[in-house]
Amino acid sequence: MRAEGLWAGDTPPPSFLKALGRAWGGLMAGRRALYRKGILKSREAPVPVVSVGNVTVGGSGKTPMCIFLANALAERGWTPAVVSRGYGRRVVPALPDPVLVSAGDGPLVPWELSGDEPALIAQESAAMVLCSRDRLLGAGEAARLGADVVILDDGYQHLKIRRDVDILMFQSEDHLGNGRVLPAGPLREPLSACSDADIVCAVGRHVHPALERLAGSRPLFRLRPTPLRLRDPRSGASWGFSALEGARFSAFCGIARPWAFRKAMAGLGLVPAAFKAFPDHCPYGPAERDFLEKLLRFTGSKALLSTSKDAVKLKELKAPLLVLEAAPVPDEPEALLDAVIERLPPRGGGPAAGAGDGPAPPGAEAGAGA
Repeated sequence: MRAEGLWAGDTPPPSFLKALGRAWGGLMAGRRALYRKGILKSREAPVPVVSVGNVTVGGSGKTPMCIFLANALAERGWTPAVVSRGYGRRVVPALPDPVLVSAGDGPLVPWELSGDEPALIAQESAAMVLCSRDRLLGAGEAARLGADVVILDDGYQHLKIRRDVDILMFQSEDHLGNGRVLPAGPLREPLSACSDADIVCAVGRHVHPALERLAGSRPLFRLRPTPLRLRDPRSGASWGFSALEGARFSAFCGIARPWAFRKAMAGLGLVPAAFKAFPDHCPYGPAERDFLEKLLRFTGSKALLSTSKDAVKLKELKAPLLVLEAAPVPDEPEALLDAVIERLPPRGGGPAAGAGDGPAPPGAEAGAGA
């Protein structure tokens, strides 16, 4: 039985999964309560922190939101840095921690040393990007290098760092599933954790009523999934989608929501000769690359089509590769950015006096990344 079917609420989960979900949910709720009461301490970063996170598993648009915020804040005169754990990266003892992935002008290290999502952020944004097992250490290094605001990637469960803004991301189509906590449902922690959010963002064509109720009086912004262009990741050349009309191609991806990629292709009238879904964060080693090269020949395709997240890991692929560039685009980008900036302290003002010792107020201490 697939987890997605259980989590969607189509089939009631077995009793043992419900029991495990209640136990895990209780632990997560207790942990958050200890931070709210100040028994566990959230520590102050040297610069303001904007956390981008979620309470559901799988893709919710965190990486595109980090890219949007990094570029938009830079346009407003800030010097942003994105700090990430770097899921799936290879930790090399000889390298310093934090790892400087980008100084603001593209990746400095192979994706294997940063993880695929930080590599993509480094490629698509003008921000510094750092990876660290200790994200407070990463934020401190970002400040030392000149950043005046840190965007904490996947930060909603990373309560060790106090934050000035907590942005909570949802996929509107999937919304909350069956409303249960892992492993009985798609929630990382109980929905009571959402009360610490400052801003709620829903990715989808429509905002599900359940998310409107959850947001309550908090600002709620919609981001529409928007295909942008076709791009050759090797040459950087780009074209409109009509370039693939009538062409024979095959497609693949290794992302959390492969059906979203298929839906995007279908919406553009692009029908692949074959489609392969790899696991999320697939590293595309020799076996996967060999499979893709054989797929191209077997189907008689002229090229392979994938996503930007996959392409950063496929520099050694010999087959012709195109990327369908797409991003969730905010309906109100200026209003969203204003909502973030108005919650930040005045520039140059530094952390609030005495803020590092006491508990963070609700909405200022909920964070991401596990």
